[in-house]
Amino acid sequence: MNTVDDLVTQLTGEQARAAAAIAALRASREQVMANLRQLEGPNAALEHIDYFVDLFGRGAVELGRVAAELPQGTQQAHIDAIRQLASNSAAEQRRSVLFRDKWINKPLPYEQMRSVLNGISNTTREQLDAFRALTEMASALESARGELKGEDTKGFDRRALFTRLFKPPTDGDSR
Repeated sequence: MNTVDDLVTQLTGEQARAAAAIAALRASREQVMANLRQLEGPNAALEHIDYFVDLFGRGAVELGRVAAELPQGTQQAHIDAIRQLASNSAAEQRRSVLFRDKWINKPLPYEQMRSVLNGISNTTREQLDAFRALTEMASALESARGELKGEDTKGFDRRALFTRLFKPPTDGDSR
């Protein structure tokens, strides 16, 4: 079983991974800007990079928020945020594939730009895959939350709750 500390460590690791992907995409953006005339679709490459820098940035912020709040207690909102990030990443996979099919999987006028475009495509695909894999972490958070709820409710089962609320009559006390 994962402890809260383990989950926080995993979340901060994923946040760092997203930050590394953002840095790699920004470096690729600089390469695209320096070689605009050697690309057929420099605007498409720049838009692709900017879109995913924004997406990964928002994901990293969300991971950081959940990691910071998790030690105070696992909330359903944390689980939902992680699942939403994973779901959004799965939906964005198509955008990455379309970019690769349209701008990379063909003869290029300047073949030396293929490595830059491949780098952009690989970085986005790998980070999307990492975010999609967060569904496992959401399940771990849900299990941890369920166990905590189970501990809380064990002390207050129905019989104990009614006994506490409606005390049985004592000797001489007739209700």
